[in-house]
Amino acid sequence: MKTPLCKNAAVAICSLIVLSFSVGRCYAQAEPGTTAAPAKVAKLHEPGEGPANTDTGTTASTTPSRPAEPTEPGIPPAVARELEAMKLRILQLEAELKGRTANDQPPAAADSQTAKGNGAPAVAIPAAPGPASPAPSSATMSSAVASPRSPQEATPPAPAPEVDNVTPFAYADWTWLNGNPRNKDAVWDSKFFTPEIRFDTHFVSSFNHPKDDSLGGSTEIFRSNEIQLEQISVGGDFHWQNVRGRILTMGGMFAVTTPRNDASVGRGQWDLRGAYKYFSEAWGGYHFNVNHGLNVDAGIFVSYIGLFSYYNFDNWAYQPSYVSSNTPWFFNGLRLQWFPTNKLKIEPWIINGWQSYGRFGTKPGLGGQILYRPKPWLSLVFNNYGMGEDTLWTGTTPIGRSRIHTDNSIEIKYYDNPTKTLDKMAFSLTGDLGCEYGGGVSCYHNRPLVGTKGGPKQSFAGWMLYNRWWFKKDTYGLTIGGGAFDNPGRYLTLLQPINGADAVSGSPYFPASPGLPFKAWDTSITWDWMPKEYITFRWEYGYRHASVPYFTGRGGITPPTGNNGFPAQYVCNDGTPAGTSLTSSSCSANSGVWFPDLRKDEPSIRLAIMVKF
Repeated sequence: MKTPLCKNAAVAICSLIVLSFSVGRCYAQAEPGTTAAPAKVAKLHEPGEGPANTDTGTTASTTPSRPAEPTEPGIPPAVARELEAMKLRILQLEAELKGRTANDQPPAAADSQTAKGNGAPAVAIPAAPGPASPAPSSATMSSAVASPRSPQEATPPAPAPEVDNVTPFAYADWTWLNGNPRNKDAVWDSKFFTPEIRFDTHFVSSFNHPKDDSLGGSTEIFRSNEIQLEQISVGGDFHWQNVRGRILTMGGMFAVTTPRNDASVGRGQWDLRGAYKYFSEAWGGYHFNVNHGLNVDAGIFVSYIGLFSYYNFDNWAYQPSYVSSNTPWFFNGLRLQWFPTNKLKIEPWIINGWQSYGRFGTKPGLGGQILYRPKPWLSLVFNNYGMGEDTLWTGTTPIGRSRIHTDNSIEIKYYDNPTKTLDKMAFSLTGDLGCEYGGGVSCYHNRPLVGTKGGPKQSFAGWMLYNRWWFKKDTYGLTIGGGAFDNPGRYLTLLQPINGADAVSGSPYFPASPGLPFKAWDTSITWDWMPKEYITFRWEYGYRHASVPYFTGRGGITPPTGNNGFPAQYVCNDGTPAGTSLTSSSCSANSGVWFPDLRKDEPSIRLAIMVKF
């Protein structure tokens, strides 16, 4: 009488043994006239090991195990052990199949449950009689019945990845910082190129409801009650044999709103705005293996004054306070980046001027940054700028007015517990001071004008504070913050596009003469949903206030007949230019003088979808 083993698997087992081990005969291991009974098996023993004492079969047996039968002379001991394991596993599976059939349970589901319960791989068993399936390999069967390893045999846990103490700032995760992108991994990379793609689309609604949908006084929000593509950028980083470069195109609203704040294009010839308007970053350079790195780069690169990034995806809020919104976004020139340690960067700049494609006057700008991150929860940045003549000179005599500015920020992550619902908290604090001197203005108080020295005070003082909360493993974010600034002389106060005005033309409706006062403050609350590290859905409410009429009101900032092409002059109601100063006869025959509707307050909501790869 043959056992079920020989009926169902004898051919397959013998074929396997013949092919794998070149053995000529297959012997049944059960004695003639008996039926093999389930046995208790814990693991396969090497010769000389004692009996197993751990059950892994589906049926427990109290019958003492039989002594191991003598190994056939033609079969190696290892093969005999594998064969014995295969027999036991087949018996186990047959018993399980009978139990499932009796309980009318689908075999696939039962196999899945078995696999989950004991950690063994699920084995598919036909639900009805059919052609014989190929027998599993001996290695598979052996792994199915092997017991968990003893503590001495357990695989040790994988060692924690080593901390990179060579690459600057790589020793910690800095994606929590305001002004830093939060992507932890590049979607695609190569030895030569690392791509970068950005999309930023928003809907802004001013509660002033301007009839021309035009907003001013910001470098982030420009139109009301419309869906606008603020940024579309494509580019990335090139790197090969220490040669490096970066290009990031600039499309959308940014391509026209950023260049219009640059007055340097009004001096000299050639269309600098046309040459550079479609690039937010474009530079090339070389990396020297000095200390932790020394980079020399030339071209257009993003400036670092004001903490917030030029790109809204990287920031905690959509509309930053004035210290960031009114300070520059790009520099055109040369920079050196020296990393004496992996926690410190010293970066000098030699640039054309303050957010400018060219020079305003006779002197270039000099500046630099010190970035220090001594701990994973602390970042300190110090930016300084000086010497540059940043008042537009278009006449025959240089104005000789220079600017100095200092910008300092601290960011602290004061709570970090990834296992909690509220998993992270951090704040950023920024303070700025600056002034202009020479050319009829001074840094300190109003002084008598003697030649080009003395004169009205021309300065800048501002601050901003933001606090950020993250929830559900950084899936949600909440930011509350705001700031204020004082800028007599208005040299950093953004000019509204009244009648198409820009930094070159200026506007009589909002002059920037030395000493003219301007103070403002703002606050905002921002809620983010970040289901993936590459996308942010943002809801924001903000309120801005100025000491003088500044924000667009219901009447708008566009003349009744549209822009007339003379933004530096007053406009009559019929669109006729009225000169740079008003008199009693101005526009008397042209329906009177038109004035933009400017308000001291601007509440608004901002909704945005931002993507970065």
